[in-house]
Amino acid sequence: MKNRTDIRSEIARLRRERAEAPTREAQEGLAAVLDGLNAMGALEALRQKRFNRLLASGPKAVFGINAFPWVGAVIWHRPPGYHGFKVLTIYGTWAFREADGSTPLIVIGTKRALYAVDFFEAEAYMKLMKRDYSTYYKDDGSPPLHESWLWSAPYNAADRLAQRVQLAEA
Repeated sequence: MKNRTDIRSEIARLRRERAEAPTREAQEGLAAVLDGLNAMGALEALRQKRFNRLLASGPKAVFGINAFPWVGAVIWHRPPGYHGFKVLTIYGTWAFREADGSTPLIVIGTKRALYAVDFFEAEAYMKLMKRDYSTYYKDDGSPPLHESWLWSAPYNAADRLAQRVQLAEA
């Protein structure tokens, strides 16, 4: 038999889920846009072609809410050398709507994240960085600032294949 605190916490969880439902639906639609453009495949090909396999990881799906719901696919790369862990470069493709009901905007961009932990333990760092960078770097994967955009275009479902090629080239 459940006690009162369990029931209250379950009610609170259900209320949160109900309040977040429209946001999750918007994120699922945006994820379908990135999936249709093969964003993860393009980033995987970029990582394998351009970067050293020991210094670059990903791709990883990211999502969240700033002023608007967004989704993205990112890869991350650190420079070689003894102090290379201090700055991480994040490359990615993001999809978001700037206003409710607007056309999704596809953005390719880069961001830099600084190392945010007090100490550096190489063994744990090297193991965990292959899966996720957020343990060591304060970055939630959100879209970069407009100045860091390399390419952007409104999504058009009718021109999806052409945009897929443009995204891979960008």
